[in-house]
Amino acid sequence: MQVKGSLVFDVVVIGAGVIGAAISRELSKYNLQVAILERNLQVAQETSAGNSGVIHGGFDPIPGTLSAKLNLLGRSIYENEWFRELSFPHKKVDSLVLAFTDLEKAELKTLYDQGITNGLKTDETEILSREQCLELEPNVNLQVVAGFLCTSSHIVDPVCLTNRLVESATLNGVKLFLEANVETIAKSGDHFVVQTIDRRSQIERYRAKFIINAAGHYADVVAAMIEDKDFTLKARRGQYRVIEKTERGVINDHILFMVPTIYGKGVIVAPMLDGHLLVGPTAEEGIAKEETRLISIEQFEEIGVIARRIIPGLRLEKTCGMFSGSRSICVETDDFWIAASSKDQRFIHVAGISSPGLSAAPAIAREVIALLKKQTELVAKVDWVKDQPVLSSRS
Repeated sequence: MQVKGSLVFDVVVIGAGVIGAAISRELSKYNLQVAILERNLQVAQETSAGNSGVIHGGFDPIPGTLSAKLNLLGRSIYENEWFRELSFPHKKVDSLVLAFTDLEKAELKTLYDQGITNGLKTDETEILSREQCLELEPNVNLQVVAGFLCTSSHIVDPVCLTNRLVESATLNGVKLFLEANVETIAKSGDHFVVQTIDRRSQIERYRAKFIINAAGHYADVVAAMIEDKDFTLKARRGQYRVIEKTERGVINDHILFMVPTIYGKGVIVAPMLDGHLLVGPTAEEGIAKEETRLISIEQFEEIGVIARRIIPGLRLEKTCGMFSGSRSICVETDDFWIAASSKDQRFIHVAGISSPGLSAAPAIAREVIALLKKQTELVAKVDWVKDQPVLSSRS
C-alpha cells in the first residue's frame, strides 16, 4: 500500500455525475482551487448514465418544493446559456401526457395547474382533446381520451453533457481525479482531509476548506464520514428498453408520457437523439446502492406492457438494448436536499437529486454557489474561458 502526501484545494467536490460536474464548472468561474473526486474510471457512470435525458418543462414537481423551483430555473439556464455555450447534443421535443380513462383525464388538469403555479406560461401548456392527440400522434392507443401538451421540454445526452461540463471546468483550472474512492474524511485545523483509495490500494489525501458532497446514492455514506445523519437515502431503480431505429417513425417528435401522478413520473415512449426509441422506466423499490445499474428479465417484460399501453403497434421484438438507472430518494422530504451540514457549515450536501435532477442541474450548481457565498468571499475570474457557441445546433 502506497500513501502519497496531501494535495491542497479550496473546494473538493465528491462525485462527477452531471450534478458534481455542473457544480465544478460553476466553481471554475471563481478564483478557487477546485478538485473533483470520482470513484469510477470515467465520469457520468452512475445515475447520469442511466437517465432518460429529458429536460422537463416543469409541470410535474409539487409546487413549493425546491425541485419545482430549480426545475424551472435550470431549464431557463439550459435554454439561455448551456445550449449556447456547451457543444453537446440536444433537441427541443414537446411532452405529451396521455390519458386513457376519465380518472386519468381529471389528473391532466392537476398537471396544468401545477405547471402554471410552478411558473410555466399559458402558451407553453394546453389540455388537448382525443382528436387533437391523435392528430399529433396517430399511432397512440385509440383508447386515449385527452392529453396534456407542454411545449418547453428538451432531450439531451446526459453522458456527453457531463463530459462537456467537466472539460469546461478543467479548461478553467479544476483538477479531476478518477478512481478516487473516498474512504474517510477527517478534520485537521480549518481543513478537511479526504482520503481516497484506488483499485491498486494506493491512498491519496486531499485537504480542502470546503467539501461539496455530490456523491449521488452514496451521499448519505459520505455524510456519515463526518457523523452527519441529517438525511437518509433510498434507491428507486428504473429499467429501460431501447428500440431499433427502424421503429422511429411510429411516433412523431413528442415525448409520450403516461399520467405521472398515477403511474409514477417518467414512464415514456420517446425519441432518442441517435434515432432510437426509448421505453420505460419501471420503478423498483428497496434497491441496494451497488445494484442500481442492474437489469432483469422480469422488468424487461414489464417495460413491454408499458410500451403497448402507449403505442399498441410498437414492434417490441426490435429491442436492441436495455439499461437501468436509479433515483436517489431523500426519505425525509422526497425532495432535493441542498444544505450545509449540521455538523459543519463548510460541508455542503447536494443529495436526494432524483427527477427532475438533470433538468435542475444548472440551478443546483448556482444554489451551491449561493451557500458558499454566505460563508466566504468568492472573487470572479477575469480570464474565465467561456466555451465556443455551438456551430450546428440540433435544437
